[in-house]
Amino acid sequence: MQLKNIHKDKDFLVIVYKLSYDLLLLLLVTFTGVMVVEGLLPGFLAGKVSLTKIGLAIFLMLGIIAYLGKNLKITYKKLRLSKTKLLPVIILFSFLLIGNSLLKFAIFENFIITLVTLFIIFLFYEIIFKSQD
Repeated sequence: MQLKNIHKDKDFLVIVYKLSYDLLLLLLVTFTGVMVVEGLLPGFLAGKVSLTKIGLAIFLMLGIIAYLGKNLKITYKKLRLSKTKLLPVIILFSFLLIGNSLLKFAIFENFIITLVTLFIIFLFYEIIFKSQD
């Protein structure tokens, strides 16, 4: 295999596609971990880790995956999402993190803002994963 033809090789592109998915997973785990640490200990990692750079890397990986998926004609069946037993724990954890970030507000304002934020997140979830029957 010549070095000039390596980018035209379909096997090479499939490997890059799969490695891009792995890198995307690592970036998402990193982003989530940094967000959780920032929610629990504000300012602890803000000076060391740039969330903007991680976010841009995530969007770059999504673009690469979409581009390679179109070129390789890779498609997936749409899966139906099911509710898990972990969902109430995730909702409670999100409620506490959002509430913790609003400690300078009065308790009533904090409660209202947190509930509205969780409701908006729920609406986005419903819009994105809406079943198209």
